Amino acid sequence: MLKNALRQHLSRACPEQDLKRWYDPLEVEVIEPIQVFSVEFPHPYFAQWFGQGIQDLFEKEVGQFMGPGYVMQYHCRTITMNGIKESPFTEIISHIDFPFGHSFIFETFFANEKNFFPLSLAREVANNAIIKYNPFIICGFSGSGKTHLLRAIANDLSRRNDNKKIFYGTLDDIKNIFEVKFPGKPYEARKYLQGFEWLFVDDFQLLKKHLDLQEELTILFNMFYDRKKQMVFSSSERISSFDFLDPTLRSRLEWGLVVHLKEPDLDVRVDYTENINKKNKLGLDHDKILTLARRFENIRKLRGVLLKIDAYRAHMQREHLSETEFRRLIRQSDERKGANLTADHIVSVAATHFQVDINDIMGAKRNKNVVLARQTAMALCRTLLGMSYPALGKYFGGKDHSTVLYSIKKVTQLHGVNEDAKKLFQTLLKKCRQLA
Repeated sequence: MLKNALRQHLSRACPEQDLKRWYDPLEVEVIEPIQVFSVEFPHPYFAQWFGQGIQDLFEKEVGQFMGPGYVMQYHCRTITMNGIKESPFTEIISHIDFPFGHSFIFETFFANEKNFFPLSLAREVANNAIIKYNPFIICGFSGSGKTHLLRAIANDLSRRNDNKKIFYGTLDDIKNIFEVKFPGKPYEARKYLQGFEWLFVDDFQLLKKHLDLQEELTILFNMFYDRKKQMVFSSSERISSFDFLDPTLRSRLEWGLVVHLKEPDLDVRVDYTENINKKNKLGLDHDKILTLARRFENIRKLRGVLLKIDAYRAHMQREHLSETEFRRLIRQSDERKGANLTADHIVSVAATHFQVDINDIMGAKRNKNVVLARQTAMALCRTLLGMSYPALGKYFGGKDHSTVLYSIKKVTQLHGVNEDAKKLFQTLLKKCRQLA
């Protein structure tokens, strides 16, 4: 089941003839307790050829499919010669994890000349052994890409360093370290944070609601700066506008370099949409791509709309959306009232309709009615929210992503042969939106 599910995922990026040539001969297995993705080659010559031309693409796609935390292991099928087992291929271990998000890498940050300078400096911070800008502060409006750059720097560092030495969080997380992880023990909290080699703080503007943290941040800042440990912050507001800053902390922040991201231009949004369209084979023509890029000026919103299109198209088993469907999805994405729609709402609708308990849907019960309710809820979440298979598996009680893929496929197949089931699904879609 795993191999077929992964094959379906790979088919978005690779032609069928290529998959028959290099994917079908592989044996793949997931060892869940230790999060290992094992790949077995038929012979060492195949392994050598694979490493030269396919490995990078394969690891990238497996990383997106599996989610964070997995390690890739390669080995060859054992050969028996004269009764003696030999394995002529030395096992290679490769980390496929981008611990701070697979989509947040420099290669997927689309920018023109307006944001070329911040992007170049972010790459420099990630690659330089000598720290030049400390702290490095990225400012920009919501959706401008500041969090993307922050995570890209952290991901790039994790390729060459132990990601356990990288702290990534918000000021809410730092607050919890002092009050929850080490309650009443500020020295232990400081010691814990000082054990990291890199400090990444997202949404630094949240400091206005944590003014009592300023003294601790100043202590932490001094330690990182004196020991030449890199600090990177992001903020949706300009640091210079923080009239609540303690003078000492303000002076420390001014030691670093502040860059400001501009909102993406139309050409950047078009490039981004074309890239996602090609990668996920959405079947959008140039006019639809231009419509999306013009309609949604925020990259985060644009990403959400493209996820919704992908989920809808896959669920309806369509290579292309009709003009009516495309316009309807845009109109729904533009409605503010839909912003409150959550997976909890969707599960509640499914539970009410099928007259089952919500806990049963989220659990492991295999009653026919519960299974149908669970599969329908998964398909609704995929269609309405664009949730990935790993994300759905995690939400629905920690289920394997291949189980989620199978469930959604069963719902889709049922709609192809049962018109009543298809109409019911459309009715539940409307109920979910009304509830939101």
